[in-house]
Amino acid sequence: MQRVAIVGDSPAALSTAERLIRAGLCVDLYCERPAPFGLLRRFAGLSGAESVAEPCPKGTTPRLRLIGNVRVGYGPDADINHSDLNQLSASGDRHLVLLELMARGVAITTWEGLCGPTDDVEDWAAVTARAQRAPVCF
Repeated sequence: MQRVAIVGDSPAALSTAERLIRAGLCVDLYCERPAPFGLLRRFAGLSGAESVAEPCPKGTTPRLRLIGNVRVGYGPDADINHSDLNQLSASGDRHLVLLELMARGVAITTWEGLCGPTDDVEDWAAVTARAQRAPVCF
């Protein structure tokens, strides 16, 4: 299952996350706030569960994962820089970034939802073609 990292929780970031999820990708959303209001408002109820979020059942993976309270960048206030994030994410182990942040003493918050089956791995070229049809605004 292909995962994409989005840094930030602006309306454009949330819209991009939504389009990537609909194209069949999984999204890790990194933001400075522990629980961005826009994310909670935009995706509330989409998973069909209005109650307390539970871990995804066996045989599924979270299509959307929030990693909050994390500052990504190169300044002195950054918890992790872009290079480290790319390197850790490239391993394919989705828990590696979380373990690194916890080892650095970052008090992260996490949420997973919009679970989807893991057996629907598609041809990457087809997924990329669908994602490229989505309008992108800068």
